Amino acid sequence: MSELFVELFSEEIPAKLQINARNELRKNIKNFFIDNQIKFNENFNVYSTPNRLVLHIDKIPNEIKLNSEEIRGPNVNAPEETRKIKVSDLLEKNLSEILTKITWNKSMKWANYDLYWGRPLKSILAIFNKKPLNFVFNHINSSNKTFTDKSLEEGLKIFNDFKSYIKFFKQKGVLIDQDLRKKIIQNKINEIINKKNLKVEQNERLIDEIVNIVEKPAVIICDFDKKFLNVPSEILITTMQSHQKYLPTFDKKNNLTNNFFVVSDIKDNKGFVKLGNERVIEARLSDAEFFWEKNKTQNLVKQVDKLKNINYFKGLGSYFDKIQRMRKLSSLISDDFLISKDKIEIASSICKVDLMSDLVGEFPELQGIVGGHFAKFQGFDKEVCLAVSEQYLPNGMESKLPKKMYSVALSLSDKLDSLVGFFGINLKPTSSKDPYAIRRMAISLIRLIIENETKIKLKDLIVYSCSAYRDQGYDFDTKKIQNELSDFIIERLKNYLKEKKIRQRNLYV
Repeated sequence: MSELFVELFSEEIPAKLQINARNELRKNIKNFFIDNQIKFNENFNVYSTPNRLVLHIDKIPNEIKLNSEEIRGPNVNAPEETRKIKVSDLLEKNLSEILTKITWNKSMKWANYDLYWGRPLKSILAIFNKKPLNFVFNHINSSNKTFTDKSLEEGLKIFNDFKSYIKFFKQKGVLIDQDLRKKIIQNKINEIINKKNLKVEQNERLIDEIVNIVEKPAVIICDFDKKFLNVPSEILITTMQSHQKYLPTFDKKNNLTNNFFVVSDIKDNKGFVKLGNERVIEARLSDAEFFWEKNKTQNLVKQVDKLKNINYFKGLGSYFDKIQRMRKLSSLISDDFLISKDKIEIASSICKVDLMSDLVGEFPELQGIVGGHFAKFQGFDKEVCLAVSEQYLPNGMESKLPKKMYSVALSLSDKLDSLVGFFGINLKPTSSKDPYAIRRMAISLIRLIIENETKIKLKDLIVYSCSAYRDQGYDFDTKKIQNELSDFIIERLKNYLKEKKIRQRNLYV
């Protein structure tokens, strides 16, 4: 029995592309072994670092036996002939095609080569049974060598088995196994936060991204000036997480602290990495503070007219047009929810103004959230502020759900207006394609209604929304939209109930 060991060395590949490439390589190799009737250890591993995509499978036979398919004369009692095929021959013949089948969400073509890859591919190390496999992948010849230093791309070294490969790089501090890197990072963070009585938000997506941008993980705790804690915490957290890949920390009461974690790709024996990152965050938070101080005093009501200059969607008017429609819808919904018509109309009027702010320009993911902070600073009712902050929630099946009725009413009017608009201009999803996330929008609408145990006449709201569009000059077929959108929501409701394992009865909108 033998092992297959392949390493593809390239320039640094982004974290998301690495994860996809690992999955694709695993799938393609597994299908190849199954199709060729080669026994293999199905628990094989695919690893990656920023520069290396590594495959390792052990317990592979050196050769396989296939029954001959040659057609002979009428003697049906003749014994079947078998032929032996070397697995190494099969691999040399097929590995290039297997690698070609890896799909990249984003790929690069460089120099005069025809190869499209996540980032420029420099070498392929391929070993089977301690011997090199010889094949050509586009312009690269496989060998038993690889680069030992990602930065210098020199110092080629021969490897004949996976064990010596792993041992060599471990001695250099390079951890090929991403799961091991993740474990080391989490253990070190836990050790520090336990000593300092801190907490870290369990952001798996960010952790996985960090794991895939380092190969020699070193966890460093840093801090920033406490004066920045006067800026809304969501702005600081987004600055740290999205822009810098830092991990913010919280005290036991879930208040943001001025400590944060950096996962470096180099040891920081002299403290230079810590100092450098603290200077970086100082600059980033200074920008965020400047935008906050500038934007928070800009009168929300006086800016509403400026939304006429911002397109909502081609064929559906401006954001000013949208909030006028939302005002009408939310006002009607307020009757069912027994909430103040004045308050929900105010929330509808100002809810999109933050789109013009520098903060949302810098941090698009904070739409609504910073608008709620602006409204709070300017003295709006707390229920109006919360509704503005939560207008985009929920965003699918798993995200946070608004509970307060003003928030629910504003979110419902926003999503229903969008659904009616998209169906009105015939942009409803087809088959598996849903570029505008309309299915997710419908699921969010369903969650708002069911999980808050609200009772509304959705068909009537669809008709009323169509009339709001007609008042603005849109020639929508109300009956058609009502029927198609109702059926669409029913289908999403069936999926929702199935996901929640709730028994389905007669469903209607």
